[in-house]
Amino acid sequence: MSSLLTNTSAMTALTTLKMTNQTLDQSSSRISTGLKVANSSDNAAYWSIATTIRADNGSLSAVKDALGLGSNSVDVAYNGVNSVITQFQSIKDKLTAALSPNVDRGKIQTEINDVLKAIKQTADASVVSGEAWLSTDSSAGNYTSDRKIVSSFTRTQGVIAVDTLTVSVDDTKLYDATTTAGTANGDAAGGTLVADWKTAQTTMDTAQKKFDASAKDATAQSDLDTAKSNYATAQTTFKNGVKSANAAATAGADGAGGLLNKQWAVSGADNNGLNKGYALSVGQIDIADIQNSDLSKLNAYISLADKALTAMTNVATTLGSAKSQITSQTNFVDSLIKANERSIGTLVDADMEEESTRLKALQVQQQLGMQSLTIANSNTQQILSLFR
Repeated sequence: MSSLLTNTSAMTALTTLKMTNQTLDQSSSRISTGLKVANSSDNAAYWSIATTIRADNGSLSAVKDALGLGSNSVDVAYNGVNSVITQFQSIKDKLTAALSPNVDRGKIQTEINDVLKAIKQTADASVVSGEAWLSTDSSAGNYTSDRKIVSSFTRTQGVIAVDTLTVSVDDTKLYDATTTAGTANGDAAGGTLVADWKTAQTTMDTAQKKFDASAKDATAQSDLDTAKSNYATAQTTFKNGVKSANAAATAGADGAGGLLNKQWAVSGADNNGLNKGYALSVGQIDIADIQNSDLSKLNAYISLADKALTAMTNVATTLGSAKSQITSQTNFVDSLIKANERSIGTLVDADMEEESTRLKALQVQQQLGMQSLTIANSNTQQILSLFR
């Protein structure tokens, strides 16, 4: 039965065409945007998950930036320390050379002063974004010893956690505007010796002169043999006394501050091997007035240079370890960002090959639907012919 008021075929064709057009629009949208889930109406669950992952990736990108900035700071400090170590080695070499009795220690001191100035400039210049790692002022109101670098961002069961990598500048600073004095205790040179080597030497010299004056005199020979025996005994006693005195001496205490401007408790042996205690600072090395008669202070400076060089090597090791850790964490965060991007793609990205094929099929369906609607509408026109 045909009806003028209700064209069932046309209604069916129209409904099919509308559905085809909607699907075609959806496929066209996916092709143009590259997304199968562009908003929550496409797939609420997938859209919500993808949105959360995108937010996490934004936080991870911020972490990556923070790691990059932190890496720059550590790199500058690391390079600065290495440069200082190289320069400071020359100071140690000059101090060792100054042990020679024939050198001009005043000229060596001038050279040392130039190197110390260059070292201080290097430490002061090792700054990134106003953050100093090698030259600090611990008395400043805004001073913090810990340098924190944001290193990770995690979300576990909805709970967000941000972790940091921490390096203490108290372990890396070479200079600090605030210092406290060190102390040098137990000066071994003040120890009591059972016998004085110098007295034995005088006795030996006297006997030698007496023997020279009368080489064939048996009494002089006897005196010489006695003097030699006394001398050997006194020398052994003296060496044991030096050893005991040095063992009884205490090192004292280091002061606080930067490695190169704080006072270190060190000792140096005098010409007789007796240790003398000193509280010395690398930044205030002064060997110009040291005399050959007592090289204890010069020896103490050499000991100080060795301790400072070891400490700076430890600083370089600490910074190198932090640098390696930052690089490793940066690589991990970068791989995590890429993994999240792949997860987002799996959830919301359109399969372009599939969508292309579907688009062609839907275009054919649209054409067929329009033809079906045209045919359905033509049925009423055919009824009119019955009334002619």
